[in-house]
Amino acid sequence: MQNWYEKTRVKTEHIFHAIIKHDFVIELMQDTLDDDIFGFYVNQDSLYLSEYKKALVTVGTKCHRTEETQFFYESATGIIQVEDALHKTFLKEKYKNSTPSPTCELYNSYLARIVNNESVEVGIAAVLPCFSIYKEVGDFILRMQGNKGSNSYQSWIDTYASDEFAAAVQQAIDIANTYALTASPENLAKMEEVFIKTSQLEWMFWDSAHKQEQWKI
Repeated sequence: MQNWYEKTRVKTEHIFHAIIKHDFVIELMQDTLDDDIFGFYVNQDSLYLSEYKKALVTVGTKCHRTEETQFFYESATGIIQVEDALHKTFLKEKYKNSTPSPTCELYNSYLARIVNNESVEVGIAAVLPCFSIYKEVGDFILRMQGNKGSNSYQSWIDTYASDEFAAAVQQAIDIANTYALTASPENLAKMEEVFIKTSQLEWMFWDSAHKQEQWKI
């Protein structure tokens, strides 16, 4: 019998394939990604994560079990430590900008609305793709790349393909599956809806970075 995550993940397979075929991911894997594009991405990622950490804390506060609360709190702290280290490596001064792109703003606003206004299980489903998709992308790149010893972005790749990150992702999936077992039919439908939508937003985030998306007016 499939668990909730397995059943829902199948419905986002086309999104994952669109992500790994995107020029951003392909060029990063081949080490041909323009420095300005990656700089733009890292800056926007920093702005996104500053709000994503708050979403994780909100979800953790709503959890029913102490160990689940602790997991989401520690995940928020881990982002501060790991991502800050990556940003110090890759975020040069010239790329720092405090204005979120339209897509970054949309993603953050959507997450905040869901985790603050919906049930705990729906909030968990909303924050999950940022865990699971990055792991899958990291694993894909590490498996497919032929330049592990020379890729300029290798430390970024290794972070998301690491055993430590894989363990955190699996724990987040396990928590989502646990809450899905007792969720109402209405909340199960909502969990699927938000999981698919934040998966779409993950693709949009990389796409907006590759375009160095700006506000049109």
